[in-house]
This record gives sequence, structure tokens and C-alpha cells, in this order.
Amino acid sequence: MVGSVACVLDFPAHPREYRIFRPREDECPYQLLGLPKEDSVNLDSIRVAKHDDKVVAAYQFDRLSSLTYVIDRLGVDESYRSRGLGSWMLAHAVGIIESKGGREVIVHAPTCEFLSRFGFEAAGSNLMRLTLTAE
Repeated sequence: MVGSVACVLDFPAHPREYRIFRPREDECPYQLLGLPKEDSVNLDSIRVAKHDDKVVAAYQFDRLSSLTYVIDRLGVDESYRSRGLGSWMLAHAVGIIESKGGREVIVHAPTCEFLSRFGFEAAGSNLMRLTLTAE
């Protein structure tokens, strides 16, 4: 095209190419996770995926008991949706929870196909549960 510049985002070919980290203090994804900036946030319970040093996805989890964890929030930047990144983040969260000894993962959400694909089952009107089995 003569006289114009096309803006093309260079997305990684596969969601697993997004590396996932514990965020630094200046990277807390308040807006992406819907958290008020004035809230004190435990960064140990948050993981972020970055692309070109920009946080493009994040999740937050908490331990409810020695075996039960809850995934509080999961967010993907609008420009990065429908590319499998949300699924990669959810799988990563479940993996982290399992590595910490978790055997049950809860998400406060109505029954949805996205969570069902990962084995979550309805456990109430606004609750989905995944049971992890030790090998």
C-alpha cells in the first residue's frame, strides 16, 4: 500500500509461547483483573503472561484450605482473545494449584462451556468445581 502503514500485531504462533510469570510490583494487572488500584494485592497469588514486555493476560488464585483453591479472576487483553491464551492461562493455574498440593479447584461462575472443557462441573448456581486426582 502506497502512503499508508498497516498495523499488524505479531502474535506468537501458539499460546504456550507466552511465558507466564509472577508479576513485578509495577506490573500488577489491576485493570485486566478488575481489581481496584487502592486494594493491597498479594502478588504471589497472581501470574501474568507477557508479549513484548506488555502484560496481556493474568489470573489470580487463592488457597481456601490445604486441598482447596479458588481461581478468583482470569483476564485476557481484548486484542489477544480467541487465540487460546485464556485456555493456556487456566491450564497453567490448575497446574500451579496441583503443584501446591491442591485437589479441588473452585471458580465462582455460572456453568459455562469454557470451564466445562477443562473438566469443571457445576456445583451450585454460581459455582464450578474441578477435582484433581493424585497420581
